[in-house]
Amino acid sequence: MTKDYGSLIRKLPDFPQKGVVFQDINPLLVNWKALQAASNDLAMDIDIIMPYSTKLIAIEARGFIMGGIVATLLNAGLVPIRKKGKLPNYDSLRSIEYQLEYGTDELVMDMSLLNYHDKIVVFDDVLATGGTAEAAYKLLEKEVEKGSFAPLNPDNICFAFLLEIDSLKGREYLSKQTKIPSENIISLIHA
Repeated sequence: MTKDYGSLIRKLPDFPQKGVVFQDINPLLVNWKALQAASNDLAMDIDIIMPYSTKLIAIEARGFIMGGIVATLLNAGLVPIRKKGKLPNYDSLRSIEYQLEYGTDELVMDMSLLNYHDKIVVFDDVLATGGTAEAAYKLLEKEVEKGSFAPLNPDNICFAFLLEIDSLKGREYLSKQTKIPSENIISLIHA
């Protein structure tokens, strides 16, 4: 298996709307050797930046696919962040509305799945503008303000992505908005 994962990403212009180039990871996912190798490489890269991670927060929906594999390789628990209306209405649910590159959406997470001293990896398939990962971070940050979690810093949180669209400068935006250094933002493929 060559490590040219980028050659397995299909680009679809004007989807889901005109001007957006959709990065289709399905060709990588269907190739079990590539999926296994990419998951292993991501887990190794994460382990260098955030050793002994305890939770991987996977962002719906494509973040779930590799998130479960990577969490298992890290010996970490998987915490899903869902879209509004996809989780039962627990008292521990928290939500945040955020801006997408082509609209708005809302993320929801069950905070009871996290512990005060967790070392957290926020994972999604693609880093585009950084808005979705920032929303996940801000959801956690709200709980820090309530005293539910230790303050977020480079020692207890990092971000990981299968693919980063470099031209959209999501890494710079995410680092600026969260105060998490660029070195704590891991991407396996750059497009």
